Amino acid sequence: MGIGESGAELTFVTIEGDRVGSLGKDLSWQLPGRSTARAAEVERLAWPTEALECWRYSSVDDVDWDRYQGSGVASADALWDRGMEILATFGSFDTIVRIDGGRLVEAGASANGVAVSHVEAAGEFLREEDESLLTLATLLAPGRVELQLDDGVRRVGVITGGSGSDAALWSWLRFVVAPDVQVEVVHVDLLDGSVLHLPIIEIVAGQGSSMVYRHHLDHDRQALSLGYLRFRLAKEARLQIDGASTHQGYSRIRTDGVLQGTRASAIVRVGYVVGTRERVDYRTFITHDAPLTTSNLLYKGVVNGDGASIYTGMITITPLGKGSEAFQTNRNVLLSEEALAWSVPNLDIQISDVKCSHASTVGPIDEEQLFYLASKGFPAEEARRTLARAFFADMGDDFSVEQQRLRRAVDEKWELVE
Repeated sequence: MGIGESGAELTFVTIEGDRVGSLGKDLSWQLPGRSTARAAEVERLAWPTEALECWRYSSVDDVDWDRYQGSGVASADALWDRGMEILATFGSFDTIVRIDGGRLVEAGASANGVAVSHVEAAGEFLREEDESLLTLATLLAPGRVELQLDDGVRRVGVITGGSGSDAALWSWLRFVVAPDVQVEVVHVDLLDGSVLHLPIIEIVAGQGSSMVYRHHLDHDRQALSLGYLRFRLAKEARLQIDGASTHQGYSRIRTDGVLQGTRASAIVRVGYVVGTRERVDYRTFITHDAPLTTSNLLYKGVVNGDGASIYTGMITITPLGKGSEAFQTNRNVLLSEEALAWSVPNLDIQISDVKCSHASTVGPIDEEQLFYLASKGFPAEEARRTLARAFFADMGDDFSVEQQRLRRAVDEKWELVE
């Protein structure tokens, strides 16, 4: 079904002047004037459905899109205070950037090596194969907030907020890392209220650069976030992505990464804790398109109550990727009979002389480990809780702040289930 067509049960998005709405209904989604030329492209888009492989296992068919009639509101001080508290656990920053509902509201203190701008542009990277919601987000975002990171900046904090009641929000954030620059970005991602949020995050890493991007997601349980993370790595560029998801409603992040330059490398480590009425959904598509590139993906989660997690991944090594190495791992611990997890890693290897592997596990806490703790005098419930909290311990010493937040979330959701 095209977004501009009507179906048996639902009618979807059309362009009427400069407004996007369903047939006969007004969704209050403003299409920026700069994008009205894209109306024909929007009308040709296919609406997301669970029949599509990239949406399989999701609950996208159950989304009531017409619910989100409202517009976002300015986020309260309490939300920004929460963001600052999370940032403070990482130490000090050269500058802190604040974005509310996709709009730049504070560029932080002036710092050498970082330039922040709000760019009125959309659609440069539209491709036929992109998901329809990604295309919509590039068109409907109020603009793109772009951070140019050059020599002289070392640590940047970013807080993105979104608030509203049955509101639709769109945002677009891009990091451009200059050649040979080493930088760390901590991004605190906050949503408050019953909002639909379609965020785009892009990372463009120049030759020889090194970036650590730490993404901390803390969403209202009523929120629906369908996000996109895209990166491109030049020759000998290194990107490390560390993620922690501790509170959410339904949060989906699709990651598309292309290693374009020789010896480019990407490391992705994500931990998540899912409780009752929560769902996380991770889709990864990593392409090795140059020789001697490396990628290592590790996703680990604890699922409790009637929560659910989804991981599907595809690693592609093209004929240009000779000598590349690629690994992806997804491990899930289910703490209740109602908890669910789907794990489907895949490989598409188009050349020999590469090293690749994938692994996935879904199941309850290991009985042998429980038996060992019982032999040391641990009561059964305390032993299960201790092992759940320790599940993220092997994700690296430099993942310690994320581990602390994940362990606290295990405790909080344990109490809620009890």
